[in-house]
Amino acid sequence: MKLIYFAVRGRAEIARLMMELCGVPYEDERVALESWVRPDTQERFLHCTPFGQLPVLHDGKFTLCQSQAINRYLARKLKLDGDTPEEAARIDEVVETASELIMDVGALFWNPRFHEIRADHRAASVKKLDRLEAYFVRTRADAEHWIAPGRYTLADVAMAFALETLLPVHTGLVKEYPELHRAMTAFFGAGGVREYARSARRPPTWTIAMATFGGKPEETHQWTD
Repeated sequence: MKLIYFAVRGRAEIARLMMELCGVPYEDERVALESWVRPDTQERFLHCTPFGQLPVLHDGKFTLCQSQAINRYLARKLKLDGDTPEEAARIDEVVETASELIMDVGALFWNPRFHEIRADHRAASVKKLDRLEAYFVRTRADAEHWIAPGRYTLADVAMAFALETLLPVHTGLVKEYPELHRAMTAFFGAGGVREYARSARRPPTWTIAMATFGGKPEETHQWTD
């Protein structure tokens, strides 16, 4: 398989994490920003995706765009989906919740008033994590898995990445929620994820340098333990 995206985590990282978790070999093609703005580069991707956007996944002769579609496809292919309609629906529920957290933080990273509104965003995040931990405790499969006992699904991957994204922007906040923190750290210590998350293969930034925050390694969480 080949995953094509920029040299950042962003919209492709959940797909990368799933393939690393399952030990699936893949090519991680990273498009440089300076080449992306050239018409010939964008024209290449207009053949793969309706709007010429990234990420794009190539699986043999099959090509797929849109990050959420890629994530669901990989989850089904790698057996990280649900065993029953109920499990599948619960995975969707958790993934949608994680996606809202990720998009909210991503918008904050690009807000030119980031430093002015950071404290207010932390206060709003407290309320969200209060509800999220209560939901996790009420519905979880076990202390480290959202949906299936002893087995990771797309829900675990998406939520671990969402919580990790919060770590550098609101220092210490996720640790105030021990059940969420435990599940997140367990995932980032699991199987191939552990090696990948601590290696130079992982993009060191969440987004590109033009963002107000999250475009530098020191503004993006790095696992070192």
